Amino acid sequence: MNAVIFLDIDGVLAPKERIQTYTMIEQLNKKLAYKKEDARIEALPNNLVNQIYHHFDAESCRMILKLCESFDAKIVLTSTWRLFFSLEQLKAILNIFDLGDMVIGCTDPDVPRYRMIQNYIEAHQINNYIVIDDLNMSRQFPSHFIAAQKRFDHGQYEKAVCLLQYQI
Repeated sequence: MNAVIFLDIDGVLAPKERIQTYTMIEQLNKKLAYKKEDARIEALPNNLVNQIYHHFDAESCRMILKLCESFDAKIVLTSTWRLFFSLEQLKAILNIFDLGDMVIGCTDPDVPRYRMIQNYIEAHQINNYIVIDDLNMSRQFPSHFIAAQKRFDHGQYEKAVCLLQYQI
């Protein structure tokens, strides 16, 4: 592992837009579990799998995956989703878009988000990292922060590439 991506979900992978109506796909959790060879997905409620499948931005997820593969980076989740789902459930959720195996952990929820990232960096002696979030932390991480506005887009991907290239 060469780098860590501290990743939020809402406003980054899940756009900050009203969820469009969609047709529920019966047994999508089972179909995706089979396709992705990941039994953890089947254990998720089908309605949750449908919401994620239809609402997460596939292109944003692909760009995060490309960052992970290009820079041998792993993901640490900073999202409030970590308060409602276990690490294994979060890996299953993100594996719907092939990101599950990139997740190595979550930050501690007991302090402000920027502080929990700083604590994780110190505890794990991380030198190379980026923070992708819709919550502005540019002051705390001036040369490591990428602000997602509504979702992680191509311009932000290019900035992430530059920041990681500079560090590695």
